[in-house]
Amino acid sequence: MGDGISVETVESRKKKRGGRRGKQHSRSLRHTLYYFIPICALLAYLGTMAIGHGTNYLQGWYAERHSVREVPQSQGEYEIYIDEEGVAHNSYIRVMNFKLEKLSEQIIYGIISNAQVLLIPLWVLGCVGLTVWIFYKRELEKPLRVLADASERIRENCLDFPLEPVRPNELGQLRDSFEKMRAALYQNNQATWRQLEERKRLNSAFAHDMRTPITVLKGYGEILERYIPEEKISREKLLEILGMMNGQIRRLESYTQKMSSLQKLEDLEPELRSVEAAVLDGKLRAVCEALEERNRAARDAQRPEGKSPVRIDYTFQGDGALLLDEALVQEVFENLVSNGLRYAREALTVKVCVREAGALQEEETAETAYILEIRAEDDGPGFSEEALLHGTDPFYREEGPGAQNHFGLGLYICRLICEKCGGRLVLENGCGGRVTAEFSILLIKCR
Repeated sequence: MGDGISVETVESRKKKRGGRRGKQHSRSLRHTLYYFIPICALLAYLGTMAIGHGTNYLQGWYAERHSVREVPQSQGEYEIYIDEEGVAHNSYIRVMNFKLEKLSEQIIYGIISNAQVLLIPLWVLGCVGLTVWIFYKRELEKPLRVLADASERIRENCLDFPLEPVRPNELGQLRDSFEKMRAALYQNNQATWRQLEERKRLNSAFAHDMRTPITVLKGYGEILERYIPEEKISREKLLEILGMMNGQIRRLESYTQKMSSLQKLEDLEPELRSVEAAVLDGKLRAVCEALEERNRAARDAQRPEGKSPVRIDYTFQGDGALLLDEALVQEVFENLVSNGLRYAREALTVKVCVREAGALQEEETAETAYILEIRAEDDGPGFSEEALLHGTDPFYREEGPGAQNHFGLGLYICRLICEKCGGRLVLENGCGGRVTAEFSILLIKCR
């Protein structure tokens, strides 16, 4: 791309905005822990004060309850006091200590006196342990259980389950990442399973349709093997049989080429390039003119005089630079127009338009997600109920004249290409049969 052109999908912008909104309402584990630490410190402080006052109270209560004797200290406390007349006096005050007489009482009193030395550390440890337990139960237990359960299910190849929601913190973000991984694995497994089922159907249909030309070739070979040695076949008949055999061989060759192209489509990755809408319009219009001319020549050779060929009414709506895989768009376009010409009576309406994919983002950006829509509608008999359900299946052909002139792969190929390009293929009935192909593209604007 040139300078000043940026490419970013609408989905990525939604994720970014969603991430910003999530951060505004989430609280990290670190911040939550900051709330728990002051609560733990407050509980430890209050408990320490309660233990200190409690043990002091028990000391006094025990000393008063049991027999004690006063023992004077060898030296008293120095005190200064003022009497009623305002004269200051200083002296030593004799302090008396209490001493329990019995040894058992002394031991109990000593235990009460030193109990706070043991109880305070135990209380602090208990507060820390309780805080950790509450923090674990509130913030860690459920996310860890959800992640462990999800890991076990993924290990057992069970992917069809939703992860329980958890708090929007770091573990919540990890849970979201796990959920995205699970969803991606589930989608990949589903895609692989569908691809395997599709491959089985392709192989089955291929084997079924290969039987007819092989059987015809085998029959002609047996005729030639039987009659040529006896010279019972004329030169004209021999040339006729050889011509029919060559026709079946060409059919087999075309068939194998189609199967090879299908294999390539399954591994195809679209190559997005910028193309001006006017340039794309000109190329698609040229395809319509070439197919219309070819159809005119074919109908002039087959239909009675006076029967007009199919007319193609082509319109294009859109402008600007489009980011898409031009080759794939042209292949789908050619398939739809060719298929419409096969069933149209007099006219085939082909409309190509560029429309918005959905709501636009709030900020102004260099590109916007759009849909390129190709619609081909003929004035023929339309699709049957069965064709509406199975028209995009591989090798599906409706009964009727001209059913053997194609392999039933055109719409299937269009469906594969549309899905590869983030779009879809829709079959419906209007005035006749209507086929709509959608491609997810970007409309690029230079800043």
